[in-house]
Amino acid sequence: MRTGADPRWTRGIALRIGVVAVLFAAGFAAVAARAVHLQILQGDHLSGLARDQYLRNFLQKPRRGIITDRSGAVLAGSAEAYSIFIDPAEFPDPRGPELARLSRLLEVDAKTVLKHMEHSGHFAWLKRRVSDSEAESVRKLSIPGVSFLKETRRYYPQRELAGQVLGVVGDGGEGLEGVEYALDDSLQGEQARAPSLRDARGRQLLGEAPAPERTLEGARVELAIDQGLELVAEQALDAAVKSARAASGMAVAVDPATGEILALANVPLLNPNTPRREALRNRAVLDTFEPGSTMKAFVLARALEEGVLRPRDALFCENGSWSVGGHVIHDHHGLGWVSPARVMAASSNICAAKVGMRLGRDRLQQALLAFGLGDHTQVGLTGEPRGQVPYPRAEISLANMSFGQGVTASALQVTLAMAALANGGTLMKPWLVRRVVDPSTGEVLSEAIPTPVRRVVSAATAAQVTRWLEGVVADADGTGKRARLESWSVAGKTGTAQKADPAGGYSADRHFSSFVGFAPATAPRIAIGVFIDEPKGEIYGGEVAAPVFREIAEYALKAEGVPPARGLALPGTLALDSPRPAAVREVQRSAAAEPALRTTRSEDGSQSVSVPSLEGLPARAALRLLEASDLAAEPRGSGRVTTQVPRPGEVVSRGSKVRLVLGPPL
Repeated sequence: MRTGADPRWTRGIALRIGVVAVLFAAGFAAVAARAVHLQILQGDHLSGLARDQYLRNFLQKPRRGIITDRSGAVLAGSAEAYSIFIDPAEFPDPRGPELARLSRLLEVDAKTVLKHMEHSGHFAWLKRRVSDSEAESVRKLSIPGVSFLKETRRYYPQRELAGQVLGVVGDGGEGLEGVEYALDDSLQGEQARAPSLRDARGRQLLGEAPAPERTLEGARVELAIDQGLELVAEQALDAAVKSARAASGMAVAVDPATGEILALANVPLLNPNTPRREALRNRAVLDTFEPGSTMKAFVLARALEEGVLRPRDALFCENGSWSVGGHVIHDHHGLGWVSPARVMAASSNICAAKVGMRLGRDRLQQALLAFGLGDHTQVGLTGEPRGQVPYPRAEISLANMSFGQGVTASALQVTLAMAALANGGTLMKPWLVRRVVDPSTGEVLSEAIPTPVRRVVSAATAAQVTRWLEGVVADADGTGKRARLESWSVAGKTGTAQKADPAGGYSADRHFSSFVGFAPATAPRIAIGVFIDEPKGEIYGGEVAAPVFREIAEYALKAEGVPPARGLALPGTLALDSPRPAAVREVQRSAAAEPALRTTRSEDGSQSVSVPSLEGLPARAALRLLEASDLAAEPRGSGRVTTQVPRPGEVVSRGSKVRLVLGPPL
């Protein structure tokens, strides 16, 4: 029997206890060191990682601002729409039937979607901004991994109206063309960040209410375009292009006193809701061409201004054929000795060339440059070309430039040059955007004002050339007689230019036809340019473009309530440093209205007024004209005035009622 412990056994126990104690101490030391490292040395970093697991900044994109016409009618707006995406980690077999069903339903390429899924972790777009019916159909399938995200979709309620002017927006909400691109920063607005939480599956939950949508909305852009006039211009132009089997067409309408662009039409038409790449280009601003005989108006005007041409000069037009520098210039109709007025009305190339030679090389080039050709108009759209006004070194180049060959310009440039003659000789800077407004405060962020560029010719010269241009339309054999209006005088010029052949020289069967003018000739309210590219069959501008001018001008003058009046003085008083040319326009309007608003005084001393002619006018224009006459309106129906009682010209007491029957145009 053992009465005492073995010393060796006791020492072994003590040793084992000591080792365990050391191990425990080392373990505690390691844990303490790690705790110090995590809590003190890496505390901030790890806290950030932890917060990142459940906290996120929610980026709230603003609603894109609307674009309106001059009266506030919405041309481009934004609406909510759902986009559909897939989480590949939760989606069933991508090569199974589910993806095939989705691709058929949404009309997307299954192979493209599969490729995106294979190269993404938890997110792959299926289709963005789908219709409500498409979203509902996908929801009913209840396929795992398919989710919805609410975005905004750009829409254009007027469809093709001013399509190229407005442009288009990309999938990311950025402007790609037209006004959408040029004013993208203003339309986009400012993004906002709001803190949010994430649940265990990574889904985002807002921690606080997002900013009000109105606060984030982009600026409202108001164009100078008139919706009604734009529609008429596009319809008339489209019909003319189809009738002539032409490649394309352009029409520009401007207020000559202010430079406002009232209509800017392009054919083929573009619906920005479903854009076609081949129709995206705003040809009226971005394309240049050789204008042809419309240049004669500017050449003769500058020759008159420089004193090398007088109204009573006699010019010999060589009976239709003239040799210059080894080339032969032809006229459509042979003429002998004629006046400058006849040169304009009959559109003689030969005599225009002779006038150009009187000016000489330097002054001819400077004349065209002064009218704004060969330079940017600064209308505010990107990509605008300058056009070309080369120095005419060769004699034949001098002759050709005098009647619009060998120079290039855009439809907008040529129309603005004609508007300068309508404005008494002052070229105005064009403006397409009237103002940009903050929708939340109503503050006007920017606003266009009429801006004279330069005086091109004197008011007297502009008046004389206007009388010559009236002959183009009014003369029995004038080339622009199809632009005549029944109730207003018209001044304008036709153009028919051969297009350059890529192989050299000019094509025998490809032409560019145009008519550019203004009305009323004696108190201009609108300048219009119509351009038809490559018409087939009838090629002359007086035949294919002038009728389009007539339709646009007639609508514009009736819509503005311009009374049928002739013989009014040309404005011609606009100074280069005039701060508000719009005031001149108001004087013109008052003068134009006087003949239709005759006031008499009856025997008992009460005032009377002559009832204006209202038939054919839109309701709004008719009401404005009656209000200006101190007459009350009693409208019935909607649309345009088809009947009025009392009849036009009857003298009634101020304040009398005029009954208006409104309906669709007959």
